Amino acid sequence: MNCRKCKGCEISSNVLIDRFASKRIALIGNPNCGKTTLFNLLTKSHQYVGNWPGVTVDRVEGHVKDYNYAIVDLPGLYALSPYSPEEIVSRNYLLSDEYDVIVNIVDASHLERSLSLTLELASFNKPMVIALNMMDVIAKQGISIDVKALENALGVPVVSMSASKKKGEKELLKTIAKARVPEIEKYYDKNVIRIIDSVANKITDEKSLFSRRFIATSLLQSDEVYLEEHESNQAIMDSVKQGIKELEEYTNTDCQAYFADARYSAIGRIVDSCKKKQEKGNSNITKAIDTVVLNRILALPIFFIVVGFVYFGAMYFTSYLELIPHTADGETEYLNITDYVNDVVFGEFATSIVENMLTAVSSPDWFVSLMVDGVVGGVGAVLGFLPQIACLFLFLSFLEQSGYMTRVAFILDRIFRSFGLSGKNFIPLVIATGCGVPALMANATIDNINEKRIGLITTTFIPCSAKLPIMTMIFASVMNNAWWFAPFVYAMSIFSIVCTGIILKKSNAFNESVSPFVMEIPDYHMPSLFSVLKEVYTRCRAFVVKAGTIIFTVVVLVWLLSNTGVENKNIGFVENVDNSFLAMIGGLIAFIFAPIGFASWQSAVAMVNGFLAKENVVSTMAVVLGLSENTLEEDQSLSQALVSFFARINGCDENSYLLPIIGLSFLSFCLWSTPCVAALGAMKRSLGSNRWFLFAIFYMTAWAYGISLVIYQLFGYMYGVVPFNTFTVIAIAVLLLFIVLLIRPSKHKGVSLSIPSKRID
Repeated sequence: MNCRKCKGCEISSNVLIDRFASKRIALIGNPNCGKTTLFNLLTKSHQYVGNWPGVTVDRVEGHVKDYNYAIVDLPGLYALSPYSPEEIVSRNYLLSDEYDVIVNIVDASHLERSLSLTLELASFNKPMVIALNMMDVIAKQGISIDVKALENALGVPVVSMSASKKKGEKELLKTIAKARVPEIEKYYDKNVIRIIDSVANKITDEKSLFSRRFIATSLLQSDEVYLEEHESNQAIMDSVKQGIKELEEYTNTDCQAYFADARYSAIGRIVDSCKKKQEKGNSNITKAIDTVVLNRILALPIFFIVVGFVYFGAMYFTSYLELIPHTADGETEYLNITDYVNDVVFGEFATSIVENMLTAVSSPDWFVSLMVDGVVGGVGAVLGFLPQIACLFLFLSFLEQSGYMTRVAFILDRIFRSFGLSGKNFIPLVIATGCGVPALMANATIDNINEKRIGLITTTFIPCSAKLPIMTMIFASVMNNAWWFAPFVYAMSIFSIVCTGIILKKSNAFNESVSPFVMEIPDYHMPSLFSVLKEVYTRCRAFVVKAGTIIFTVVVLVWLLSNTGVENKNIGFVENVDNSFLAMIGGLIAFIFAPIGFASWQSAVAMVNGFLAKENVVSTMAVVLGLSENTLEEDQSLSQALVSFFARINGCDENSYLLPIIGLSFLSFCLWSTPCVAALGAMKRSLGSNRWFLFAIFYMTAWAYGISLVIYQLFGYMYGVVPFNTFTVIAIAVLLLFIVLLIRPSKHKGVSLSIPSKRID
């Protein structure tokens, strides 16, 4: 009987092997350094997976049969700060003394970043070996590393290897036997080491004896975990206070700042001694561009100019340039891409084809109306904005792949951390321009729980591809194609994120310090046309698939509810849509939107459907406004119908200043209230708490409603198109409350940590 097939026996067998292993190896390195590849290469199939006690982080252990080594694969991380579960798990294991040797995998292509963790590991006073991985990658980049010089600088054995090419693993296994304890004197000043040791000598418990230098260094940097653990030991606390005082007097700087600066200074010396790179023309161009693009004064204005060009270019190319000839009633006219797709492709071709096909097979009138008015009209109203979306994705993909977006993350980091976020939060915001679901999931890479929560609440404030049709609908109707509209909307989105961060970070619930932001800056390069077009295709395809599934289902349901109801005391199809079931349902909640300017059952239904998928707002409005019915002119588009609709429900002229105000109010609630159901699901999983999830929903809804209320009531009153009323007073109160929350002093003081920036080539 083969016991190996039993998972329980397999784990027991591995534990038994581990007990008699000659050495126990702790395998640790940065994410994406090739650690998993190396682990699999060393252990072959002799591995098993479990969970670390008390957490859901994977615990992977393996066995090297030929050498009788037990290997523990620690979670990938950048630092040993106690922010994330991965960092806590790795740090606790390194302090446990349950291993003999540390094998630190260093990514040779990102040497500077990787060595930061190496220097932290040196404080554990454990024998260590450096596995210098991805040497094949740097060879292609024209980089060479003197392994012997690196070994001398670090004071531990260094093995050159390429795990993906299966090169160097045998030498690594042999070198483990030659592992040495790092010489910390190579990294820190002798007087600083004396101060560290004076604190370390007070830590006398047997379990921590071998790693007391690491604990002492952490205490001197005011590590909350160790301060709490040793607060009852007066001798240790006194030595920490004395050590901080001596160190700050000696270095003339803050303790945290000193250790960060000393670490990166040491890294600079080490890299300079062993790394050589042949300067390429592209690097010179990159440096020349970055002197302007990353300039402290010019960086932000350039970013806003670039964003303005992107969105203005997308709107101008698709909504202004009349390039496509179209013949109607014997006359030829030129149309822009958006009008051609809306008015010709869906308004004429698709409608006539579907109608003729159904008429030819003698379909009933109600089914013809369902397919033409419901499906073609509703889905077509959303797909009609595909040209703008595709053009926008084209520009954004180019910026992402050229290397500019990475720089924007650094540009915004200085601003973001002033309101509780860091440059890491910019990455989810970029992803959010495509879809909110992966953007929310991308927040998982943020270690600091404070940044992550604020990021999850604010990520969907950036208009995604589903919200672009709503923007375009308002842009082309009540805003009369105003050139400033798109930049204004995105400026409002950023404003919402900034203000939310400032307001929330002042609460005790968001009182954790902002974590350091580390990211390599790649050289600029011209993206390949294929890769850019592939990215555009992927995003547009996701948009079209969504339109063909969720939106199709919704428009069919909306059509059925809008065409059936109670009329003349009979239940069935109705001639007047105001007697429909949809009108009844929308009428029950329409009063909610009266203070913000669009109290109608049509708007209410559109907003409810928008919670299922934001694109449904446009398709629902197209269906409920009955664009192909006799109540509207045959050539009337959705934009024209919306102008007439807003004017009618507010009893004003179609040229009134009130219409743009209503349009902005309508758009504000659509954009910044809770996202679609799919995004809410991703948010709930990421927050991991029903309490925080409910708070996020409440906050986003209150924020969107408050903005819409202020826009409609106060701006309407200022322009003389909305009378002073009770809701005007409430809008003033909301605005004052917002100002108070924004400027009130913080209830806690953050720790100031300044790390000198250094260009990483």
